[in-house]
Amino acid sequence: MARTRRKRSPIKRAIGELRYWLGWAMRRVIWIAIIAGVIFILWQRDMLSLPVAMLDPTSNAAFERWVDDDPRRQEEYAAFEAFLNEQGVGEVVSAWQLARVDKDYANRCNLEVWRLPPRELWPNVVPALRLVRDHIVPAMGEVEVQSSYRSPELNVCAGGAARSRHISFEALDLYLVDKPDDLETFYWQLCEVQENAGPQSSMGLGAYYDASDPFYNPEGRFHIDAAGYRSWGRSYTSATSICPRY
Repeated sequence: MARTRRKRSPIKRAIGELRYWLGWAMRRVIWIAIIAGVIFILWQRDMLSLPVAMLDPTSNAAFERWVDDDPRRQEEYAAFEAFLNEQGVGEVVSAWQLARVDKDYANRCNLEVWRLPPRELWPNVVPALRLVRDHIVPAMGEVEVQSSYRSPELNVCAGGAARSRHISFEALDLYLVDKPDDLETFYWQLCEVQENAGPQSSMGLGAYYDASDPFYNPEGRFHIDAAGYRSWGRSYTSATSICPRY
């Protein structure tokens, strides 16, 4: 005669299920604790910035690693930050961005994407930063520096103008942190900013826009210097400037 299987009481079934789910939860808590511990160790050793630096060699994390690799760079960058603060332009853009070399040019010319400008040129960038502080940011919003100083060898390799203001650290190539939706309207607004600033501002505006080519300069890069009231466009001449008076 076959033996009948005794049914577990509801209480015992509930206790069994509770034990199962408690075990399941404890295993996950242990894994979470292990992962958190690994992240904490990496953070303490400043290793979390490595993937960011590898993905974007022109990021702040990449710059910090570049500076930290050489005590002389640390000293020079600290002096550069102090100089900008003394001139009242330390908060216009983050100082590390002014050491950024255009990534495309750097790759093409096999050069580093970071270079601190020579000390003797530091005063040259102050007028451009004041224009950004007083006219560009209030009207257009927060900006980021794509490139500023360009060494003579980089300028030659990149095919820049022989008298480029980047060589003397007088010019800034910028883009808005919040990318504009309509580039044509954006560049018209930049023209208005320059017009409102007036000739006395000596604002030079490179408005790199071409209505016939939607793939040209999609990030909305533009140039600012304080070396003379003028404007130019894609051909780097006034003939292609979107600003109507040129």
